[in-house]
Amino acid sequence: MRYVVGFPVLALLAACSIGGKKIEKDKAAEGATGAAAATPASGAGDLAKVSLAPLPLEIEVKAGGMGAMDMSLDDKKSVTVDIGDGASLNVSPEERKLAQVKKSYQGDTILFPFKKWEKEESNIAVLQFVNDGKKGYIGFTLVEVGGKSYLCKTTGLDGVPSVEVAEKHLAACKTLKAK
Repeated sequence: MRYVVGFPVLALLAACSIGGKKIEKDKAAEGATGAAAATPASGAGDLAKVSLAPLPLEIEVKAGGMGAMDMSLDDKKSVTVDIGDGASLNVSPEERKLAQVKKSYQGDTILFPFKKWEKEESNIAVLQFVNDGKKGYIGFTLVEVGGKSYLCKTTGLDGVPSVEVAEKHLAACKTLKAK
């Protein structure tokens, strides 16, 4: 099952990588490609603002990344954004409380078979899973912007390599703002 899901994701990422540089140069292509390029944030050093369209949000990430890609399916909006250093986050609207989100991850026995909670705080959680004998971690947090709640989580079929890496990636979620 893992490889069936993995191949389309890899093909999608390759397509994004091929078109990423053109998108950075030509922001007008945003509507046609579904990706949003990183634009330098004023006075933010090496950070860039990235639109998370179709969500009414933007995020600050390392400049020079591949931007963001609309991953929405049907009426469930979702955007994945490159945050630099080969990492990305997925952001989506979330109506559930963190405890309910955690419960849904704890029940996963297929894609990310839950092993244990490594970190549990009021607004952040990092879980450990084991799949095909390999350990990985997924971190997520709920962020409120403009009175709406958004789930911001680490990505990757293998998760991230440690709790510390998950926390480092989730730090970018703190820069989510309404656009």
